[in-house]
Amino acid sequence: MKKTILPLCFFVLFLSTVSAQELVHNGNFNAGTNNWQILLEDPNLPIKAQVIEHSKDYHSYGLADSYVNTNFVELDDKSAIQQKILTTKSENYTLVFAYTHRPNAGDKQLVITADSKVIYTKTIKDDGSIGMFKYVNAYFKAPSNMTKLSFYAVSLNGAEDQGVLLTDISCKKTAEISIDNPTKVQKLR
Repeated sequence: MKKTILPLCFFVLFLSTVSAQELVHNGNFNAGTNNWQILLEDPNLPIKAQVIEHSKDYHSYGLADSYVNTNFVELDDKSAIQQKILTTKSENYTLVFAYTHRPNAGDKQLVITADSKVIYTKTIKDDGSIGMFKYVNAYFKAPSNMTKLSFYAVSLNGAEDQGVLLTDISCKKTAEISIDNPTKVQKLR
């Protein structure tokens, strides 16, 4: 019994050491755009934060059937979102998010910055196929103890009011495991 409990305790301790605190609040947009600063070219027009609740709704965004009840925000040429997160200067972080194109909306470029430094950019070519969210990992070194993550889309051609759909944004301190000593794990917050 002791032989089973001791390794189990070590494994649980290891998992609690490696798991990191989530730094982004409301990254899945369950609460609309709460916790996000919204930047709009025209403040009289609302940002498109959507919850697809009915089968007829997701068709207007070109999403597959499996995305019913998915929360997301649409970034077009006239809108952007940003959120300040607590970081430790010079530490490494992993940003995870999911994006998809809006079918037949033209070519778009998704740009993500950490304190104005570009950490991810992707040109999304016009495509008439059904939208499927793709998950991406982006890595960055925190420039300060408070880092502003910004997400925006640039319309290269096509409709300026149709853009990139974004959801499941998460940011955590990157776990660092020593190759020389794999049992030595840097403790995360």
